[in-house]
Amino acid sequence: MNPASLIPLAQPVPIPWAWFDVLLIVLFTAHILFMNAMLGSAAIGLYRALRGNDKVAHDVGMKLPPLLALTINMGVAPLLFLQVNYGHFDYVSSLLMGGWWLAVIAALMFSYYGFYTYKFGYDSMGQTKRNVLYGLSLAGLLYVGFMLSNNMTLMLRPDVWVQYFEKAGGFLNTGDPVLYPRFLHFMVGAIAIGGLFIALLGQIRKNDEFIDIGMTWFTRATIINLAVGFWFLAALPRGMILNFMGSNLPATMTIITSVFSAGVLLSAGFRKAPVSAAIWAVLTVFFMSCTRHWIRTFYLDPWFQIETTPVTHQYGSLYLFLGFLVVGLAAIGYMVKLYFKSREGRV
Repeated sequence: MNPASLIPLAQPVPIPWAWFDVLLIVLFTAHILFMNAMLGSAAIGLYRALRGNDKVAHDVGMKLPPLLALTINMGVAPLLFLQVNYGHFDYVSSLLMGGWWLAVIAALMFSYYGFYTYKFGYDSMGQTKRNVLYGLSLAGLLYVGFMLSNNMTLMLRPDVWVQYFEKAGGFLNTGDPVLYPRFLHFMVGAIAIGGLFIALLGQIRKNDEFIDIGMTWFTRATIINLAVGFWFLAALPRGMILNFMGSNLPATMTIITSVFSAGVLLSAGFRKAPVSAAIWAVLTVFFMSCTRHWIRTFYLDPWFQIETTPVTHQYGSLYLFLGFLVVGLAAIGYMVKLYFKSREGRV
């Protein structure tokens, strides 16, 4: 069977595709930052609780429900923009995964409920019960992350889609050598940003212990993640590696900028400067998101070139979106202001 026959036709887009790619990268960066802060701090908190120190787990656990809500909400927009430009690949991979993909919703709901139960039932539960609930909720999020990595790699591999007809149901992309370093790159990165989140919490509270704990996790995880990142790069097909090694100048400059930014980020970590590290973390994640976009472009190039997507030049939807974006950001800013005002002295 010719895999190309399984790829649906690209649908026309109302405005030039570049708008959607830019919005996809920017909003994906925001989503990843929230996800990393939430997942990484939760993992560090669980580790500390299992070692007999429940302070970090308690303080982080109180903030996990709103962090998870923000992560989910910030993930909706980039997923929608992905589906605008690349939906004829993403929809197919989601369908091929079948029940594995549908179970993501149940896992998210379980983790969400688990973290809320932990927050509001903390005083009424024993430490063992708290740790079990905390761990199971974290496991649900790890499942979601692994399934997302499966989906995002499977959509890039129409050549393996034919496996669906050889199996009784949905399948995972476990045969792809890129899947595991890609997933670990996100997870180890989450530990790093989670540590930074704890350090920033300590900075706000003027708590040196939290700063020390957070920045220690941040620097160690960042060093490990640099190694995982090179594993991820080495696992790519040879042609893509060459693209990042000079064959494609924009892609090469993107990955060089990413590594440079990560180096400055690590320097801020060694100096235990949470605010400086946070600024460089945002920039590093953004450059890494751009690199990830290059990888998607190179994978899909034999099957699809985004420049060929038909454009209808109907800009009304763009103006409506930008209008709601401005109003929405203003409303969010006002709500955040009210929140911090109500929390003065109780961070």
